[in-house]
Amino acid sequence: MSKKNTNTPATLKSNAETRRIYSVVFDQKEASPQTILITSGWRGEGKTTLACNLAALAAQEKGKKVLIIDYNWFAPKVHTQFNLPEVSPSPPSNDTGHPLDKAVQVSGMNNLSVLTAAAFSHADSWKDACSSTHLSGLLNEAKERYDHIFLDASAVFPTNRNMNDPMLLGKAADGVILIALTNVTPKSKTKRACCRLQASGALVIGVVANQWRNPLSL
Repeated sequence: MSKKNTNTPATLKSNAETRRIYSVVFDQKEASPQTILITSGWRGEGKTTLACNLAALAAQEKGKKVLIIDYNWFAPKVHTQFNLPEVSPSPPSNDTGHPLDKAVQVSGMNNLSVLTAAAFSHADSWKDACSSTHLSGLLNEAKERYDHIFLDASAVFPTNRNMNDPMLLGKAADGVILIALTNVTPKSKTKRACCRLQASGALVIGVVANQWRNPLSL
């Protein structure tokens, strides 16, 4: 058995906002979503940081069994947040051919597993891996094993036909959190991304304003 990594992401130093976001999304009387997509209108807005923070919080403080999936195939970052290799150095002996059995890695946190972007190299092709059939099968199996599944995806813009479409992921997920970098990303771009997601059938739960500061506290 390989030794577990005991490091936690540096981004977890500040948890107040993560707790507030988690509470708004999950601590409601109504049925809370099980699968959440984290995306943004443009690159570099903090979606991976938020996805990892929410996953770690759910596993550590809430005691939930959590899986985070890195769907940002051509710019993967989730494994670096948890100091994990891109692919598992020792595949599980019970490999049944499903990505969850082939490449899910256990992080250094109790209850938290990671499916890295490189895990999808086991698919016959990128086209097969991003098909709605493959995605549906993956999420259905994950839902049987985990309380929360967080999907870290590429940004909505610019459109990249070689990457798994956030609109497809948004439609498959129970809800979407859209993140926007305050005073950097134009509101029009965030609104456009939100409209694109909603038009595809995704349920946008809310927009997170990253690095927002209350002007009254300055």
